[in-house]
Amino acid sequence: MKIFSCFVLCCVLCLSGCSIGINVDTMLTPPKLSGEQEQIYQALEDAAGTGIRLKYPKSGSYLSAFIIADIDADDSDEAIVFYEKSNMTGTDGGLRINILDKVNSRWQSICDRSAEGSEIEKVIISRLGGSDKMNIIVGYSTANQSEKYLSVYAYENHYLEQTLTHSYALFDVAQVDPQQHPDLVVLGAVSTSEQAYAAVYCLEEDSNYHEYKYRFTDNYTDYHQLIYGKLPDQRAVLYIDAATGTANIQTEVLCLEESEQKLQLVNLLQRCGKSAEETVRRAGLSCMDIDRDGVPEIPVQTVFPGYEDAAEPEQIRRTDWLMMQENLIFTEYCSYYNANDGYVFLLPETWQRNVTIRKDTAENEIQFCDYRQKNNPGNPDYSGQTEQAREEMRVLLRIYIAYDEADREDHLGSGYALLHTKGSASYLVKPESDEELSLTLGEIFLNFKFLD
Repeated sequence: MKIFSCFVLCCVLCLSGCSIGINVDTMLTPPKLSGEQEQIYQALEDAAGTGIRLKYPKSGSYLSAFIIADIDADDSDEAIVFYEKSNMTGTDGGLRINILDKVNSRWQSICDRSAEGSEIEKVIISRLGGSDKMNIIVGYSTANQSEKYLSVYAYENHYLEQTLTHSYALFDVAQVDPQQHPDLVVLGAVSTSEQAYAAVYCLEEDSNYHEYKYRFTDNYTDYHQLIYGKLPDQRAVLYIDAATGTANIQTEVLCLEESEQKLQLVNLLQRCGKSAEETVRRAGLSCMDIDRDGVPEIPVQTVFPGYEDAAEPEQIRRTDWLMMQENLIFTEYCSYYNANDGYVFLLPETWQRNVTIRKDTAENEIQFCDYRQKNNPGNPDYSGQTEQAREEMRVLLRIYIAYDEADREDHLGSGYALLHTKGSASYLVKPESDEELSLTLGEIFLNFKFLD
């Protein structure tokens, strides 16, 4: 029993407090199993024998070795366990799925079958289509992650049936179709040998899947993100951030809508006369709902005024946020995006052509400066765009981040105002007066967006 307990504690990931991708084999203090988990493991061992190695998902909502959910709509929970048997060979070897249920208040193995791949990437348990039946959607990968496959299972009458299998690069469940039923969304092909695509699988009343596929014109090397938004008429929109190489990403915008009396996945950027190539920016700058109104914005970048002729390492970039609305795409916000410090500052409309930015390394702060050039004869002409010219600009707003209490209090005593705290970081601002371009603390606060 001592050997058994040590083995279980080393192999099982607890239900809470887990990190994505953690390897339990390297954990110095394994989590202790709950009483129910001990019972499930014992029932599994009674059915499958000894030599069990539990497997767990690397990402998603389910990170435990034991997934407990009601998967047959009988108002009681079942347990899903992925495992390997060290003493199995041939067709019985490799990764397996076991379904356990309570019989007379005791856990008992009900169904056991082979699984795909050797690692579990992600598990989603959800309805699909208009049916109330739950589906178990599992993303698998090979040991070296060179190939990924997803399988959809339906559990009924003590039988786990595989209803769909497909290769994938990224998958999710979302309400995409016009009836707003849960649908399976798959992004596929990140190799040069096959064209990249997005597909939506809608589960019909006859239990068959209808595939709606859109093939991209670019062969993407990876997908960074898949998020959703809605048009004013409540149609769901897919925002797909895809990699074109190691340094850049761009966005595809798709919608499942009725066209020529049939549903199709359509490209909304093309409809607006745009292309995904026009959204190219550095990797890491992903789409997000910057104003939290339920509609994601697409970030694109240009340089702040005065840096057009500067060497690329010296340039400071402005991030503009594009909004999709019906057949129109437009710039909703202009901003300074600081990913390292975790914030976005939206530029007021009066600042967008009249203000630029500089980094004061001596003061270790960001400064927004007057750049009205010849628009105001009383201001110097900065059209030379030299570093000396930028140093002569008048400061309108200072942003400073303090990481200890003494530094924070020192800046507060110098006229800075505390805007936000996050961990040990204190975000401080100091507006300077100007007849036309000055901002109140309230306006500054509303224009700051702090990243999670």
